[in-house]
Amino acid sequence: MKKIFLILSVFFIVACHDDTEEVYEPPRVFLGIKVLNSPEKTTFLLGETIDFSNLKVVEVYADGYEKEITNFTLNWTGNQFKAGANILSVTARGKSVSFDIVIENKLIDTGLPVVYVNTDRGQGILSKIDYTNANMTITDQDKTLYTGSIGIRGRGHATWTYPKKPYRVKLDIKANLLDMGSDRNWALMPNYCDKTLMRTSIAFKVSELLDFPWTPKARFVELVLNGEYVGNYMLVEAVRQDKNRVDIPETGFIIERDGYYQEDPVWFTTSRFGFSFKNPDLEDLSNEQFNYIRDYMNEFENVLYSESFKDPDKGYANYINSASFARWFLCHQILANMDTNPYIVKEDMTDKSKLSMGPVWDFEWSLGIGWYYGSRPRPADYFVVYTDFYFYRLMQDDRFASTVKRMWSTNQSRIYQEILQHFVNVQKEIMRSQELNFKRWDIQNVVVSVGGVPMGGFEKEVACDRQFFINRMSWLNNIINQF
Repeated sequence: MKKIFLILSVFFIVACHDDTEEVYEPPRVFLGIKVLNSPEKTTFLLGETIDFSNLKVVEVYADGYEKEITNFTLNWTGNQFKAGANILSVTARGKSVSFDIVIENKLIDTGLPVVYVNTDRGQGILSKIDYTNANMTITDQDKTLYTGSIGIRGRGHATWTYPKKPYRVKLDIKANLLDMGSDRNWALMPNYCDKTLMRTSIAFKVSELLDFPWTPKARFVELVLNGEYVGNYMLVEAVRQDKNRVDIPETGFIIERDGYYQEDPVWFTTSRFGFSFKNPDLEDLSNEQFNYIRDYMNEFENVLYSESFKDPDKGYANYINSASFARWFLCHQILANMDTNPYIVKEDMTDKSKLSMGPVWDFEWSLGIGWYYGSRPRPADYFVVYTDFYFYRLMQDDRFASTVKRMWSTNQSRIYQEILQHFVNVQKEIMRSQELNFKRWDIQNVVVSVGGVPMGGFEKEVACDRQFFINRMSWLNNIINQF
C-alpha cells in the first residue's frame, strides 16, 4: 500500500510541473483614431436636416492593428438654421479628427417664396421707431423676384416681446411684391402664438367675403434674416393711407384703439378708450387735426350713450357709417377674436364724412383661442368685442341689429363654404413650411402666452380650429336670427 501511494505522489508531482515558459506580449501603442468613411455631406442647405450617423470610427495602433469603436463623441457647434462654416470634431481617447461643415445661405425648398434680409454689417433690429438699413431679396423656385435696398424696424406691442419678431419694411423704391401691388410699405407678420399659422389668413378671407372696402393682401413666405432662418411669416400690405389701401385723402384719419396706445408717439383718450394715430404721420399731424378727431370721438361717444342715441336726426347714426360697424362686428364674431385692435377711419374734418371701421387686423387669439384653458374645441357660445366696445350699445338699436342680421343672412352660407375650403387650401400650401417652422420654434406642446391647452401638433390644431369654426357658425346662426 505504501508503495502504491509513493508511485501516485511522484506522478502527481510530475504532472503538476510545467516546463513551458510564459510568453510576454507588450501592450499595443495607441496612435489615434481614423474615420473610415467621411460624412456623406459636408455642405448643407439652410434648414436641411444634419445627419452624421454614417460615421465609422476605428482606433489605430503602432503595429497596424485597427479596432472599430462606438464610444466616440461628436461635437458640432453649428446650427442647421444658421448659415456659416463650422467644425465637426470626432473624439475618442483624447484624439480628434475634424471636418469642415458649411451651411449655405440658401433655404431648403418648402414650396413658399423666401425673403432674405441682410442688414448693414449684420446689425440687429432693435428699434420699433428707427429703421435699420438692409438689402432684401425675394426668391421663388430659384428665381429672383425682387432685390433692393430697404429699411426695416420692429413693430407691434405684445408681439414684439416674443422670440419670433414682427417687422415693418419700407422699400427705398416702391415695388410690386409677389403680385400684391406696388408700394413701399409692408409688414412681416410672424404668427408666433398661432400653432396653425393660419388664423390671419382666414380672417383676411372672411374680410374679403364680407366686402370690406380694403382687405390687406398677404402671402405666406419664409424669412431668412442675416443668414438665419427665422420661420414662416406672412408678407402683408401695411395699413396706411393710399388710393390702393385705405383710400382716404392724405389729411384723413386712421386711428387705432389699442391697450398700448401710450407707447405710441401721439395719442389721445376719450372718456372710454385710448387711441393712437396711423394717419396722418406724426410730422404731418397739425394741432387742429389732433383736436378735431379727439373732440369728434368724444362727441360721438357722448351721443351714443345719451338717452336720445337712437334718434335718426340727432343720434349716433349721424356720426358713423353703420354698415361698416356692422361688417366689422360680424367679422370678429365669426372668428371669435378675443384681442381686437380696431381701426377707425374718417376721411376729413367735415360733417360730410363719418366714422368707418376697418381694415381688420390681428387674429392670433381667435377661433376658440385666448384666455381659455379648458378642453378644445372651446364651446362656441360667447360674444366678443361686445361689452368692451361700442357694440353692446349699438345692438340696443333695432336698426343696427337689423343691419347685422341682414348682412349675416346675405353672407353666412358663402362664408361657411369658402372658409372650410380655405382651411384645406392653406393647410396644403404651408404643410412643408410649418414642419420647418416648428423645428425652429418648438412650441407645439407648450402653452404660449394666453394660448390655451396645446393639441399636440399642427394637423390637430388645424382640425380643432376648423371644428370650432363649424360650431361657431351654427351658434351664430341661431343667435343672430333672434335679433
